[in-house]
Amino acid sequence: MALGAIRVVNGASAVMAPKMLMTRLGVDAANNRAAVYGLRMFGIRTVLIGLDLLRGDQEVRGRAVRMAPLIHGCDTASAVVAGVRGDLPRRAAALAAAISGINLALAVLAWRAQRAATNGG
Repeated sequence: MALGAIRVVNGASAVMAPKMLMTRLGVDAANNRAAVYGLRMFGIRTVLIGLDLLRGDQEVRGRAVRMAPLIHGCDTASAVVAGVRGDLPRRAAALAAAISGINLALAVLAWRAQRAATNGG
C-alpha cells in the first residue's frame, strides 16, 4: 500500500507539474523541454501502476506486485547511469536513485510477502 501511495503521488507530480519536479531535481526545464514530455509519460505509467497496487482486486494487485521489482530496478539503474554519464546533475541523479532505490526495496518486500502468502508461509 505504501508503494502504491508513493507511486500515485510521484506520478501525479510528474504529470501535473513536470517543470517543478525538474527544478527540484536541479534540471533546467527551459533548456530540457523534451524531458517534460518524458516525465509526463513516466508519470502516467507510475500513477496507473500505483492505482493497481491500491485496488481491491487481488489478481490486478498481484500482477502489479510481481512487476514492481523489475520496474523499480530499471528506474534505479537508469538514475545511476544518468548520473555517471552526466545526463543529470550528480545531486539530481543521487536523489532519483535514492527514491527509486527505496521504491525498489518496498517492491521487493511486497513481492516476497506475496510469494510467501502464495506458497503458504
